[in-house]
Amino acid sequence: MSAQSDPQCTRRTFDLAAAGDAVAWRQIVAQYSPRVFALLVKQCGDRELAEELTQAAFVQIVTSIGRYDDQGRFDAYVFRIAMNKLRDEMRRRGRQAMTMDMTGARQDDGGGSVWEQTQHRIIDRHPTGSTDPFEHASRSEQVELVRSAITKLPDADQEVLHLRHIAGLSFVQIADTLDQPVGTVLARGHRALKKLRTMLESEAEESPSGACD
Repeated sequence: MSAQSDPQCTRRTFDLAAAGDAVAWRQIVAQYSPRVFALLVKQCGDRELAEELTQAAFVQIVTSIGRYDDQGRFDAYVFRIAMNKLRDEMRRRGRQAMTMDMTGARQDDGGGSVWEQTQHRIIDRHPTGSTDPFEHASRSEQVELVRSAITKLPDADQEVLHLRHIAGLSFVQIADTLDQPVGTVLARGHRALKKLRTMLESEAEESPSGACD
């Protein structure tokens, strides 16, 4: 979907923002910054850092928006810049300083973070044979198992899950964001879900609910 078909931010909005129109720029920031911040919180586990990176990303966006060519959805353009900012910071700080925080990015409606709601869907009916652990909802006491399992996934797999379930991007948009073929992203997403399901099933077998002390 191009910028022209975006129901809120049109090509004219981008053109006005590129020309320095403050109203147009505020519209873009209002539409995209909450999702960028939520994604970065989940990726880096540090709300303060996520806020800094969100600001840095939008500084770059405002200075480069005139070069946006409208060949892809603007969402992917925005998230690509944000993810690049995060990667640069991770390289600067070192991997050991970055930890996952699965408790931030709360929704305005008080219903819990997008990721918390997703975690509940992951663990429902587990391990009773559900083919997609993201399809269902389950008990809150099992959420910690899901959090732990997710952090054991390769970074690339976590990235796809976050872009899909936190940023809300389609696989086509994720492919655009990561500059990878759609087939590669789809395969990675399905592989990540399979690994996650396998880890949860293994954990359940090692700690049966009916075990007695």
